[in-house]
Amino acid sequence: MKSIVLGIACACVALSAQAQQQSSPPPSPFVLKEVTSNFPKADRLEARVETATLEPGKFGGWHTHPTPVVVYVIEGTLTVEIKGKDPIVTKAGEAYLEPINTVMRATNKGQTPLKFVAFQVSPPEVPDSQPAPEN
Repeated sequence: MKSIVLGIACACVALSAQAQQQSSPPPSPFVLKEVTSNFPKADRLEARVETATLEPGKFGGWHTHPTPVVVYVIEGTLTVEIKGKDPIVTKAGEAYLEPINTVMRATNKGQTPLKFVAFQVSPPEVPDSQPAPEN
């Protein structure tokens, strides 16, 4: 009798664990999923993909983007400094949607090289970025 009760108890625990696993939503396949109304609308658009490496302690120039840029960090940690706002930190395996017409620069405050990929869709005649004054 004890073995029957023990068997039923084990089966209940196993079924309960299986039900919990089935009720958990599957992990999202997206690294970034963000809604914006800033994507360009035109008859012809150009997809741009750029890779970059920033050594430790280095930084890019202050600039703006006329269209959104999605940045995916491959290695290291990206710190985006934005004029008048707190910096945004994005680690390896994460992505960030850069806002348009906002003065910013990429920095590597880490101890290892920063490697990232930038994705942008824009009309072919529109530059990917514009230099911005440092002050």
